[in-house]
Amino acid sequence: MTMLRVFAISGFSGTGKTTLVKDVVKHLTERGYSVGTVKSSKEDILPPEGTDTYIHLKASAHPVVLLGPSTTTIRYMQRLPPTKLFERIDADIVVFEGFKSASIPRVWCVGTQTIDLKSIPDTTHAIISWKSTETIDRHSIPVLQSDAIEEIADIIEEHAVEPENVQF
Repeated sequence: MTMLRVFAISGFSGTGKTTLVKDVVKHLTERGYSVGTVKSSKEDILPPEGTDTYIHLKASAHPVVLLGPSTTTIRYMQRLPPTKLFERIDADIVVFEGFKSASIPRVWCVGTQTIDLKSIPDTTHAIISWKSTETIDRHSIPVLQSDAIEEIADIIEEHAVEPENVQF
């Protein structure tokens, strides 16, 4: 079995992170990897009000597990540290969407925005743009078009690390 490795797709809101995650997951899966994802959110997402799982959560059940015919959903009423998640994720690669402040290898999405080197973390291995391709002087960071999925997947294969090497 392959050791679990992690990599992030980060950037500000509206820069194409989710679309890139979707394309990268599809491509890495086609390469034979099992791929999980972790998405950060500024909001707590609860089940729809009035549903059974919502009622269970509001009654202070912790955790609440919903077993469907082919899916399992587990809801905790606390934010688990990402390191705890790794005990539950059976995948070769876990792609984190967001996590701008974590010290995790990443690509940084800028969308159509001007590239601002001050906002790009040191752990960035490529900048993903919708409009330009160039090389940024700081550490020769390549700028790739958002449809360069083959190259982005290569970067993930090369730079993804084991979770114990990451500070969240």
